[in-house]
Amino acid sequence: MKNPVTIKMEPAVAAPAGKLLEQVKPWEVFDWPEEQRRNIHRSWGSVFANARMNAAAQKYFDKCIEDHHGHDCRTLQLRSKFNRSVARPEAALEDSTRAAQVLGPGDVHSQREMADALYDLNRFESNKMLLSDNVRRHVGTSVEPFEKRLMVVNENFKDSMGHTLGNFFMENSSSLGSFYELKRRELLPPDKRPHWKILRESNQCDVQSVQEEEKENLSPLEHARRSRKTKIFYQNYLNRAWTDFIFLKTLRQNPNLLLDHYFGTSEERRKYLDNSFQRIKTFTRMLHSRSPMYNEMRRGHNLSQRFREENLFRIQYQTHRNMHSILQTIRVLKQHDDPDRLRKFVEDVMANYVTVKTNRVMPWKVEFTNEVYNHLALSLCESYRLPTTRVTPYDKNSMCLMLNIQAIKPLERSVYVFGDRSTYSYPLHDRPKSPLNLQHLEQRLFFAKLPIERTYLLHEMADYHVQQNHFVQCLSYAQQAIEESKRCNSKIWQFLSTMLMAKSHAVLHKYERQTEVLNEAYMLAAELQNPRLCTFVELCRMLNKDYITLRKMSQLVASKRIRSRQDNRSSVISSPQISSTNLSLSHPTEHENKASRDSSRNMLSSVDPGAQKPGTDLFSVNGI
Repeated sequence: MKNPVTIKMEPAVAAPAGKLLEQVKPWEVFDWPEEQRRNIHRSWGSVFANARMNAAAQKYFDKCIEDHHGHDCRTLQLRSKFNRSVARPEAALEDSTRAAQVLGPGDVHSQREMADALYDLNRFESNKMLLSDNVRRHVGTSVEPFEKRLMVVNENFKDSMGHTLGNFFMENSSSLGSFYELKRRELLPPDKRPHWKILRESNQCDVQSVQEEEKENLSPLEHARRSRKTKIFYQNYLNRAWTDFIFLKTLRQNPNLLLDHYFGTSEERRKYLDNSFQRIKTFTRMLHSRSPMYNEMRRGHNLSQRFREENLFRIQYQTHRNMHSILQTIRVLKQHDDPDRLRKFVEDVMANYVTVKTNRVMPWKVEFTNEVYNHLALSLCESYRLPTTRVTPYDKNSMCLMLNIQAIKPLERSVYVFGDRSTYSYPLHDRPKSPLNLQHLEQRLFFAKLPIERTYLLHEMADYHVQQNHFVQCLSYAQQAIEESKRCNSKIWQFLSTMLMAKSHAVLHKYERQTEVLNEAYMLAAELQNPRLCTFVELCRMLNKDYITLRKMSQLVASKRIRSRQDNRSSVISSPQISSTNLSLSHPTEHENKASRDSSRNMLSSVDPGAQKPGTDLFSVNGI
């Protein structure tokens, strides 16, 4: 065997000075013949394909086919098999078709690869036609693989279009209309007109620069039902490997794995995970096309129905135990006087657990919902208690202090630093969120049916706006909560919503409207037969009445001061020249000054009871 000849670089072929040669493998510097290099590339491609090194295998298969002249049918067949193994049946069909065109219809291997590619593409009709032609064309042992494949395709047709299909149509005929409409839209040719013309014909805004994405608004129960259907689908076709697939699905958005802010390879990891996920998803769809879910579910229908009923009874029993545990936890939190933890617990339970339960596994759903929300309302009413400190009407924030709400503070001035180039900016999702997100509450309100649940959601939305100092929105949502509470005949939630309106009026210092709201709250507290709430609301009413009295007094003093200024100005204008006699008459004598001081003191003592006894306020006179 002769030693390989080393390539000698001619002066005209050599790279110019200052440039590097292309990086090549050590064995590529030898002057191998073209056929030998093709065999090397094909061999390396097969080795990498068997080792599941897909990128390297694709590279050497492409080199073997594209970098050499002529048609390498053997490599086309190997690449077709490799593409089928990595869930690329379209490329596999293209390679097998090229090989069959070169070798002709008499080649068994190319025809078999083309039939397998059509089968992977779920084109069963074309696959059966090709297999039938090859069964008639070949004889002997070469026809055996085609007959086996034809038998499999016939069984697939029987599973997809057998008696189970009729039962499926009878059970799901009502929900197939939307499916047919979706398929009809997909088959329509694409509209190549400008987008603004399409929007104008559909009576939409044709000048909107950023188009809004239409998102499907699903109820929590429908979302849970679809998740369960997806879980059953992968359990049926992947068996015990479905847990690994679900884990791979969650890994695609896991920040601990992607590490976007630390390394530059996060995009590669994300791309690799997406490709792996799509590959397994394609395989499961191929299995579903060969044997649909309705056929799998109908194989042991009676036995599966019995297992389903037994499972539902077990879930119903466990749900009953969980309901008792939830009510016990609510009572414990209520005894510990921790309304914040109780509200968070109720929101978590009702939003994530109760809403996804059907009447089959929770027949007592309405009763349980009423009991939970009534316990929460009783706990919220306990926050309205008499203050431990002294309350005086001379403090404008006394009402806010009694209602346990912060007064409005001036907003902090935001400082803008020109040219600020921070090395790292924290994204919005890293900032602390409110425990009751407004968008989440609106989503729940859209699908809530029970009036008491709608009352609770509207009350929480109004309370959220109070915390954000959006008092006009708070009044709107509180009024809606009152209307919903009247529908469910819940006096306690009507009282809580009324007190939210009182909080907004207290911060805005609307005393006249506060009077009406507090009168309504007092009537509701009397209907609830709660003396403590009646005392609290009565104290708020008296404080609000004193606010109105003080404001009227201040307005009276201000009007007198303005009137005296106008009188002085008119007197000065009417007598421009003042003599010494008139000047002496304009100043009162000492006796007159003393008489005026005594009269003003008597007037203040008759209006302001605290002026007679220092250290007293209006509440001491009213008997509180």
